[in-house]
This record gives sequence, C-alpha cells and structure tokens, in this order.
Amino acid sequence: MNSRDTPSSRREVGGRRSPSSGHRLQRRDVLRLAGAGTLAALTGCLGGNDAGSTGDGRADWPHPNFSPRGTSYNPRAVGPSSKPSEAWGVEVGGLGLARPTVYEDTVYYATAEQLRAFAVEDGTERWSVDVESRSGFRSPVTVDSDHVYIGQTGTRTGVLAFTHDGEEVWHAPTESSVWASVLRPNPDDDHVYAADTDSNVFRIRASDGTVEWQTTVFGPVVRLVARWDELVVGTEAGEVVALLDSGAEPTGMWRTKLPGSIQALSIISGGDVIAGAFGAGVAHLRGAGRAGRIGWHQTESSPHRSVVVGPDRVFSTDGSGIHAYDENDGSSSWNADGDYFAPPAGAGDTIFVSETSDGGGVIAYDRSGGIGVGGARLGNHRWEYSLEGGAATGPTPAHDTLFVVEDGGENDSARLVALREE
Repeated sequence: MNSRDTPSSRREVGGRRSPSSGHRLQRRDVLRLAGAGTLAALTGCLGGNDAGSTGDGRADWPHPNFSPRGTSYNPRAVGPSSKPSEAWGVEVGGLGLARPTVYEDTVYYATAEQLRAFAVEDGTERWSVDVESRSGFRSPVTVDSDHVYIGQTGTRTGVLAFTHDGEEVWHAPTESSVWASVLRPNPDDDHVYAADTDSNVFRIRASDGTVEWQTTVFGPVVRLVARWDELVVGTEAGEVVALLDSGAEPTGMWRTKLPGSIQALSIISGGDVIAGAFGAGVAHLRGAGRAGRIGWHQTESSPHRSVVVGPDRVFSTDGSGIHAYDENDGSSSWNADGDYFAPPAGAGDTIFVSETSDGGGVIAYDRSGGIGVGGARLGNHRWEYSLEGGAATGPTPAHDTLFVVEDGGENDSARLVALREE
C-alpha cells in the first residue's frame, strides 16, 4: 500500500523541521483526566506555552477545526484581544481548500496546486510542494508531531504524508478523492483516519501509510470527526454514521439521516454529535444508547464547513450572520447579522468570524453575546478588521495572531494575512 515511486515535485525555501512534541499522554491518563472533567488540562499537555496567549490549552491550531473532534474551539485565549493590524501578508495564488492550519511555529496553507509552509512570526516561506501533473490537492491540511497530511486526486489519488520539512513520506491510495480532513485522534496510536467521495472510510498506519481496514457508508464522505476509537462520518447524502474502531474492523453504532448534505460535524461530551446540514440547520444528535436520536434541531442557520462548540454553546455562521445556541436544549442565545459564508473559530471567550463579501474582513465577538435580546445587543462586538477583497476562508487564531486568507477577486492573487496587535 505504500508508494514512493513518483514523489511530488518539491520546491524548498529555507526548509527546516519543526520540533516534535516531547511529551505524549498515554490513553489511560487522558481518560482519567477526561473523567475528572479536565479537558483544559489535556489540551495544555498537548501544546506548548505561548507568551501571546493566556489560559489552559495549546497555542496553535493543528487540525482544520482545531481538534479531531471538530469543535473549532480552543479553551486558550489565543489571537488578538483588541483590533489588530497586518503583521505580514503573502500571495498564495488560487482558491484555498480550507482555513490555514498552524502547528507550533509554522502555518500551513494549501490550494489545489500547492501545499506551502510559512513561519508564523514573519511569513517567511519554509517550503512548498507542487501537486503532480493532472492532479489536485483536495482536503484541508492536518498536522501532528510526525507528519503533514493532505488528500490528493489524480495521478495518485489518496492521502499523502510529508515530514515537517516537506519531504514525502508515504502515499496511501483511496478509491476516489479525499475531501474530508485526515484525523489522528490519539498521537500514541499509530494510525490516522481518512475517507473518500466513493463512500469509503479508511484506517491508515501513520508510520508507513499501510491501509489497515476499509469500510463503506452510504454516500460520498465530506466530513469526518473522531474521539479516540469513536469515528463519526458525514456524507453528501445527509447521513451521519457513528463507528467504533475495535482494531481489526469498525462496528456500526448508529446512523441518522438529516435533510441535506452534511456541512459540519463535532463530537461533544457523552459521544453526542452536533451536525449541520446544507439548507437544513443545526441538530444535536444523542449518542451512545440513544442511537443518534435528534435531541434538538434549529433551522435558522445552516453552517458552512464547521460550527464552534465551546463551553455550553454552539455557534453557526452563514449568509444571515452568526447564531449562538444553547448546547443542551438548542434555545437561541444571541445572533448578529453578517455575510459569514465561512467557518467560525473560537478561542477563550472570543468567537472570530470571516465576512466574505467585498470589503468584508474579520470580526471578533464576545462569546457571551453582550447584553440585549436576539440581534439587538450591546457589548458583543469586540473589534473588526477590513480586508479589501473580503475574506476567502474562515479565520485561524493561534499564538498572538489571527490568520485569514484575503480574496484576490478575478484579477489579483489571494493573500495569506497575519493579523496581530501592535
């Protein structure tokens, strides 16, 4: 299953390897911490300290939606707390696949044609990989202490793994394009999960790319989240499928159908799932013995690519704005108008959103929603930064910086922009 015969074209610019994490928790330790309700302690052990942020948790953003659980929420207060200015910006070419990903001191960004790595501090390009002829990168970028992962279609359809210096390590073939994020739920387990648009889900050995098992669900897989050995799959056909990985092969736990293609997935406490469907709102699906039964369903907002699931609340964005719901019963907490066709991000007590219209930019909201009723509120708007072309991706808060891609329109190149307080 491992292929090294036709490596991707690689162009290196001052290449360097990011230091690997020096400490890994054992699964039994993590379960003990989780049982004590100390998720913040867990995330603190997995990430480094950073002078530009405060609170428990890691200072970077290694998965497209922060963690394999897909919450798009970091308990650590990373990113600018007041209105920032542009620290640096670099042209990144065409349409991006997802928001930037940050691992330690490197920010990663991919288009269909290139995977690139930049220094968080000043935007210096560390390396880039050009996609092979008659091929295209397809999935968001995921990074762990061992590799950088991305899905590719074309000459070698499947998952590619690179070192932190941009050298290809392995290729794991799939039946069709990999659109969903590649996941590594536990750094101590030598496997990642991936899925393709031909309805297949794969467990792949992280060290060498061997496919350890493959199973099929109903419909092209577009979203994938995981918590340890629990895997939740979202399909274009509106199916949400929960699987338990017993090692040799997965076991189906439950399956629920929603009236629209799955746009967002997140695993929350107790194995419950928050799911968003195209044109069909946000739903809370009860896990474990409740077998995916819908606990609540709000149709006001249909999320784009992800939701933020922070302490006690769910935040969803679309063309109507941002909507905050109570995680337990789905009641509306607050909302604000905006053209937010991009996934939001949460860090500490701040929710960051991208305004995708011309002249839009990035807006920071107080997670509590300030004071008021519904959309009529005071104190919920912390700061706003305008981008001439509007935002092309969701924001990524990491360290003391907020990363976002500015749309270049029809005539100009898109730019990866780092926003930082002066």
